[in-house]
Amino acid sequence: MPTNNLKTLISILKLELYENYMWKSRLIIFLFRVSNYLAYKPKVTWLLSFPIFVIYIFIVEWVLGVEIPIKTRIGKGFKIYHGVGLVINGYTIIGDNFTVRQSVTIGNKALADGANSGAPIIGNNVELGASVCLIGEIKIGDNVKVGAGTVVTKDIDANKVVVGMGFREI
Repeated sequence: MPTNNLKTLISILKLELYENYMWKSRLIIFLFRVSNYLAYKPKVTWLLSFPIFVIYIFIVEWVLGVEIPIKTRIGKGFKIYHGVGLVINGYTIIGDNFTVRQSVTIGNKALADGANSGAPIIGNNVELGASVCLIGEIKIGDNVKVGAGTVVTKDIDANKVVVGMGFREI
């Protein structure tokens, strides 16, 4: 979750930079955490930080192809493996120790009346395989693993492993 304490930010960065051994993942996480930290500061600081936000958007979104809005709430212990094609909705709430792989989409869906649904809420210690889609206003419990290619449109209880279209629990 967003931190307003510089000491906490530094400890989270140390943890995440150690756990993410790929340079690309380290760069994404470093730029995200710094931008996220500054985005929740008072308006004056936010305005002075605007060049950092532009650098984040240019490098992470345009060059690396990863979309994580700067105000997205992600707990500590964020791990990215092969961060290509990763898209996370800015209204998603993600707990601690979240692991994600390439081509994952986490977002809302268009409802029948044309409005958008809410975004997923993801618990602690959740791991998503490659090409997973979490769509809509769903809740993913703690200690959940979602297998590669799974499309999730309904809630998943804690301590589950799910795989496949329409998914089945293992």
